[in-house]
Amino acid sequence: MSLEPLRISAGRKFAAGLAGILTTTSMAAGWGVTAFIFLPTSPSDPLSSKLLFLALALIASAAFVVVSHLLVRAALGRFRTGGSLSRFFRYQLAALGAGGGLGLGFLPAMIGAAPTWWVISIGAGVGLIAVSLLAFRGDPRRPLTAPTHLGIGLTEGVVVDYWSGAMPRATAPGLTVVRFADEFGRARFARHLIRRNPTTFGTMGQVQYDRCRPEKVLRFVNGRPPFAEYPPHPRLGEHF
Repeated sequence: MSLEPLRISAGRKFAAGLAGILTTTSMAAGWGVTAFIFLPTSPSDPLSSKLLFLALALIASAAFVVVSHLLVRAALGRFRTGGSLSRFFRYQLAALGAGGGLGLGFLPAMIGAAPTWWVISIGAGVGLIAVSLLAFRGDPRRPLTAPTHLGIGLTEGVVVDYWSGAMPRATAPGLTVVRFADEFGRARFARHLIRRNPTTFGTMGQVQYDRCRPEKVLRFVNGRPPFAEYPPHPRLGEHF
């Protein structure tokens, strides 16, 4: 967490937007992997040709994941909440899974399968897409409980900057800056990926941070639960 106010600059917006685009288009890579795994090989075609295209599809999938992950790291910077990168990685896997589900759905038409296999393949594809899309649901509002470990602090946070790109309801998460005060009353800032839309300036939440490592913010949950008890600290407005 930073002692200085953080901004979502144009470069960070570009990196986050490009990461979202690559994550969405990675569905094509998931489709290609599924197609080359299940497509049968003709006796006249060598098995090496199928393995070659399957390897290319896997390499493309890995490239989408790695490049998008690096772009999100660049968008978040050093001062970010813990879990933001793992959340985005789940989005990437979900996009690949959705592409794989589409591949399963179109597979019977590609190979001219019997009607029974149409039902099985389409059912499996719809199930895979449904499971994959669960990763894109909004952030839960489950309140954070007071940690038992003395090295972990719990306090209020507020969103002071927010950007979600040209399409607020796209699959890419929104990039936010969260402001809170530590146990000494000092204002701290951290960047966070959030999926609950719309998020506006002044949205309250809970911040869980590591007292021993001031630069590390563990979690941020959007929304303050009623009757929550927090460690006493000066109000955030007193520091600005």
